[in-house]
Amino acid sequence: MITRTTRFTRPAVHAAVFSAVLLAVPAAHAAPQEGYPVAEVTASDHDGNVPANTLDNDLGTRWSAHGDGAWIRYDLGTAKAVAAVAIAWRDGDVRTAYFDIETSQDGTTWVPAAVGLRSRPTLAQEPYDIPDVTTRYVRVVGHGNSSGNGWNSVTEVDVLGADAPGGGCTRPSDVLDLANWKITLPVDDPNRSGSQPLEVRQPQLDGYALDPWFVPAPDCAGVRFRNPVNGLTTQNSSYSRSELREMTDGGSASAAWSSTSGTHTMVVDQAINHLPNDKPHVVAGQIHDSDDDVAVFRLEGTKLYVTNGDTTHHKLITDNYALGTRFQAKFVVSGGQVKAYYNGVLQTTISRSFSGAYFKAGVYTQANCGNSSPCDSGNYGEVTIYGVTVTHS
Repeated sequence: MITRTTRFTRPAVHAAVFSAVLLAVPAAHAAPQEGYPVAEVTASDHDGNVPANTLDNDLGTRWSAHGDGAWIRYDLGTAKAVAAVAIAWRDGDVRTAYFDIETSQDGTTWVPAAVGLRSRPTLAQEPYDIPDVTTRYVRVVGHGNSSGNGWNSVTEVDVLGADAPGGGCTRPSDVLDLANWKITLPVDDPNRSGSQPLEVRQPQLDGYALDPWFVPAPDCAGVRFRNPVNGLTTQNSSYSRSELREMTDGGSASAAWSSTSGTHTMVVDQAINHLPNDKPHVVAGQIHDSDDDVAVFRLEGTKLYVTNGDTTHHKLITDNYALGTRFQAKFVVSGGQVKAYYNGVLQTTISRSFSGAYFKAGVYTQANCGNSSPCDSGNYGEVTIYGVTVTHS
């Protein structure tokens, strides 16, 4: 039996937090051994099957609430290192539950830890991994189940601790220096109204990961940026992204520099690993000014280009790029000119005067559900970044 301290408080009913549009099936994992003590468990609603039932070591009791976005929240009392949430689902052997896992430091501002999860075909309690995070609050957000009846029914939950420190990497900041970056990810931001992509800034970015969209590579040599065709898009864009945006002052302010003042350099050591179907195009590294992209590295099938504004085929670098091939992309901006290098060799010089500029790195998938099928998270672009540096002088 797992010992827990619990206290149930029923709050007022809350609206659904957000709707998952992406699917991710977590890897199999050994059965949970021990969960953290829970100071308090609350929920957005219940039908008489109360939240405290998920902490009574009895798979015959449950918490149930109807509707997309219904949630159950666990307060650990103080911040703890969390690596997984072990969950048992009612009727888990005959139907699939759809859900997300979120974490919060204060119980108000929530960060997605794993989105679009599906329960495994069992009545037993199963752990669902999340990137290691130090947090006080954890919640499970339900999106109904495969029967279509709209119910979210959980029989047992444990919040599991992270492995002992010292081995491997658990978050992108273990691999890359992200101090002067923010990231946009293709999932719904639970802290903004409407359907808007998630934006994570410093200091949260320093300990953040979101599987499978922004995680360290298995060998800890790089960081994987993955973006599906059905992801949420930023304003004025038809395509979604898992992409870093340059910042300054430790991530507190947006970078904005001029092509005619100083020298501005970005070097990205990267590999493009996967392309979307039908329209196999991705952008992997770009310069953006206050209005639009200035120049980008763009792969279309096997053809790798440097663009010049709207001229997408400005410079063909190679017509036989093989997915997974590691290469160095470099931009140097100075004196009203953009110089683009591939593996240290100058490819093109573009004369442009612009301001409000900043660098971007990651994957910007140039396909969506209107031109690429299937319309699901298994259809994506992916880039691994092994190193990225930005300098200004």
